Amino acid sequence: MSLAFIRHAMVEVAKDITLSVSQYGRLGAKPVLYLHGGPGAGCHASDVTLFEYLDLHVFFIDQRGCGRSQGGDLSTNTLPALIDDIEVVRQYFAIEKWAIVGGSYGATLGWLYSGLYPARVSEQVYWGLFLANAAARDWLYGYNGAAQFFTHAFQAFRPEIERQDQHITIEDTDQILSCYHALLHSACSQQRQKAIVAWNQWEQTLASPSQIRVMGNGPELASIAHIEHHHAMHHYFSASELFEQIEGCISAKTHLIQGELDWVCPTHLLTDFLQNVQHHHLTVEHVKSGYHSLSDAKMLRTVMQNIAVLG
Repeated sequence: MSLAFIRHAMVEVAKDITLSVSQYGRLGAKPVLYLHGGPGAGCHASDVTLFEYLDLHVFFIDQRGCGRSQGGDLSTNTLPALIDDIEVVRQYFAIEKWAIVGGSYGATLGWLYSGLYPARVSEQVYWGLFLANAAARDWLYGYNGAAQFFTHAFQAFRPEIERQDQHITIEDTDQILSCYHALLHSACSQQRQKAIVAWNQWEQTLASPSQIRVMGNGPELASIAHIEHHHAMHHYFSASELFEQIEGCISAKTHLIQGELDWVCPTHLLTDFLQNVQHHHLTVEHVKSGYHSLSDAKMLRTVMQNIAVLG
């Protein structure tokens, strides 16, 4: 049975910034918050299908700059603001406590939120947790991470940068991101579009290596490229310090799902991170041959099995 649509609302979270919040399921059932990734991806119909046949009340938030949300610009799109928005939405709907489900950067936001507001989270299910630290950033966009395993795809990602100036030598992640800043904000629309496509193609290659995707030119792709780049350029707004700050504060039962072949958020970075985590209600499940994206049937099946426990 498909999850029933309840209602849609626009929630003001800051001056001139409103978030699109769609509710599905049954009023009075256990409240669950779904956090999409990216950042910048927005929610999709396929996200609703994760909760099919479950007796839950699910809230889908389009984060700042995404989907049907309105207002604000990149300067107001920060990791602390995205976390604060979650709490504003909770208060708006007068929810005492909710479960959280999310993947990738959505898992990042949920994990940090659950540490800052432990009394407001009952349980949580995350996959492909992005750790938003220097190692994760270098792995994604530098020369010595995923680029070493996807050399041809990285070549397609990198030339869009180097053609700006034939004399430039790009040596590190900061330079790559700085050059992409120039491309994404270029006065030339064709150059901007090429940068958007290259950015998204690189991430999609890592998220779903076995799938061939043709990049379009829709507003969602532009949103993802601009917002992801903005967060990476700003070192995820000191997220690594926030991870340390909330250490030992999470009380919710937490289930982490990690794909063995997750090239966006690789297993070795999660393993290093978990060595210092003090969380007595944490379980970690590794999916053999699993990728980052839920377009991978193995990951999708595992995620849905764990979400089903919530209902």
